Amino acid sequence: DFMHRPGAATLVVPWLRSVEDRKRLYGDDRFFNSKEEQEAYIRDWLREMAGMPEEAAKHENGGIGIIFYDAAYYPKFGSIFASCDICSLIPDSTTDVCVLEEPEHLNWFTPCAWSAKFSHVVGIIHTNYKAYASAQFHGIISSGFIQMLGTFVVRAHCDKVVNLSGVLPSVAPYKETVCNVHGIRNDFFGSSSDCTSKTRSSPHCQVYFIGKVLWEKGFDKLLDLEAMYKKKTGHFFEIDIYGSGPDETDIKRAFYGRERRQPEGISSVSSNDSGDDESIDETAAPTGSATLPAAPLSKREKISSIIEDLPRSRYELRKFPVPARFLGRRDHAQLKGMYKVFVNCSISEVLCTTTAESVAMGNWVIIPVHESNNFFSRFPSVLMYGNPAEFVGHLQHALKNDPPKLSEALARELTWEAATERFIEAAAVTK
Repeated sequence: DFMHRPGAATLVVPWLRSVEDRKRLYGDDRFFNSKEEQEAYIRDWLREMAGMPEEAAKHENGGIGIIFYDAAYYPKFGSIFASCDICSLIPDSTTDVCVLEEPEHLNWFTPCAWSAKFSHVVGIIHTNYKAYASAQFHGIISSGFIQMLGTFVVRAHCDKVVNLSGVLPSVAPYKETVCNVHGIRNDFFGSSSDCTSKTRSSPHCQVYFIGKVLWEKGFDKLLDLEAMYKKKTGHFFEIDIYGSGPDETDIKRAFYGRERRQPEGISSVSSNDSGDDESIDETAAPTGSATLPAAPLSKREKISSIIEDLPRSRYELRKFPVPARFLGRRDHAQLKGMYKVFVNCSISEVLCTTTAESVAMGNWVIIPVHESNNFFSRFPSVLMYGNPAEFVGHLQHALKNDPPKLSEALARELTWEAATERFIEAAAVTK
């Protein structure tokens, strides 16, 4: 039996039963009509993007197994939750070790008898749900409840708990450890580390950020850093921003100000745009045709217009727009060799994957001093700041100098091979 061979693995992933859910999360062009389509996509990604052709093979041909469990997306939580007993889908012949990614999340609504099913259960905690809940208006009540519920289910279902960083609240002190057990794809390493300021290909600027466009990702802090940079130098620093998210409109307004004017020469791509450089407005009147007078607004429309025009944040009251381009979603690896400096102000992360990827790409990386960033302090291209003035000094240094090359030993610490070794050690039961 293949599953009894050393190193055999089965990936258990959600299948969103609702077509609307799949379109919302995966997009209209990749929402999968069947589980078979989604499995084919996963195996193609393993083969083409992750460089794992043996694992990408069909299960019967020696590749990984893939099991789908029915799930649904809950917009209020911004999360996918199982809608069935996952353990019942897993054959008894494959129940040696189980790795639960986000064990609290998996067991909030449909808990399974993981410890009874498997010989050893390891939970890897990625997300600080207490911090996210605390940021909401109901956080003073919900944050404590969520932490208590998470602690209960993790203790009940996991033999060992691995926290990705020390920023996470403790849930089971007697059986938990802090360790970065995540790695990055091989295509983030390589030629970018050989780039210099003369060979990088971005025609616009040297600084970028990639991630979800949410206020929680540090955009308010980024705007404060822009203000400090302008105070010290007389001008803002230019930045390209990649990603999408529900706060995108409000954040753009905060960058561009009340007039919502982008700085001269700056153009953005909406997260819903195709990404083409040129677009045609099919609703525009032809040249030379008469323009119809606008219909008078109703009272409700006038009120809506007034509400829409109200500032969404204090940053929107700025006199001068910040020179930022919002360029939509992009695979981070496609940006290798384009930029020199990666700026990430977020402190809501447990451990930021895009920071690790940018380090591997050979960029300068500027991040705040924070417990979630402790893993990155060992890398010479990482500049950590404790206050806005220190950030300005780091950015000026990075813009004037090429980043140091990553040694083979340090580069290896970012790989999945090294992460797997750390995981094996961290997952062992300790006395």
